[in-house]
Amino acid sequence: MIDTYLLGTGALAADAAGALDCLHVGARLDVRRTRFCQGPSRPVGPAGRLEVRAPDGRALGYLPPDDTRAVAELLDAGARATARVTGLVPAFQRLRVQLEIEVEPG
Repeated sequence: MIDTYLLGTGALAADAAGALDCLHVGARLDVRRTRFCQGPSRPVGPAGRLEVRAPDGRALGYLPPDDTRAVAELLDAGARATARVTGLVPAFQRLRVQLEIEVEPG
């Protein structure tokens, strides 16, 4: 398990009312590669992110770069990753969403 947090929630909250309504402690979310980060031959960097998505498929944000690299290596080895919300902390102009990444061998 990897303890991390969700980036990009400030833009979502500003763009769409209710976009973050599915977030609550215990919620299970999907972790997916963006189209810019497919396969081991692509470096994980500014153009490659791991998105965190709601159960209905809406993008909620993404993982921080250091955690993206760690999780991407596991995905490249065939694992499947999901995120579980472990905390919601009010922060300046945005909600800080704490996550625990759970990895299942593939």
